[in-house]
Amino acid sequence: MSSPDAFRCNSRLRRHDVAEAQADRGSVTPLIIGMLVCLLVLSAGVTAAGSAFLAGQRLQRLCDGAVAAAVGALNPRRESAEGVSIADPIAAANEYLRVRGPDVGAVVAVGVDIITVQCSNEAPITFGGLFGYPTLPRTVTSNSEPIYKQSAFGSDLDPVAGPEGTLI
Repeated sequence: MSSPDAFRCNSRLRRHDVAEAQADRGSVTPLIIGMLVCLLVLSAGVTAAGSAFLAGQRLQRLCDGAVAAAVGALNPRRESAEGVSIADPIAAANEYLRVRGPDVGAVVAVGVDIITVQCSNEAPITFGGLFGYPTLPRTVTSNSEPIYKQSAFGSDLDPVAGPEGTLI
């Protein structure tokens, strides 16, 4: 059997455990709140990074379209007597961006065999204000070369043999 001294010792330990448990009561709530704040900040950061990436992709697509419009406006078969107007590809690129990306600024450079368009804008970033950057400056460049097209009625260009020996 147990002695009365052992009973007193066990009851003192139980009282000490109960007092310690009551002192720790409520300490889980600040931990949960802190973890939720960390998760919210992490989620906002991932959303802001994704928004910046998508803004860069959007700007690259607009710049690629602007250079395609500029190349489409250029006619490489023009006779030298007609003169090549640099205003045609520049106007085509600017018109393309005016309709599809009014917030995008572009610089169009027309070279001998290449057209280069450099586009830039201030992209709004979702949750960017939390990190001190509500907008992010983006700049991209697109290049293209004019291509020669053959008409259905013949061409003065030399036809090119395809992989099966057919003329394309």
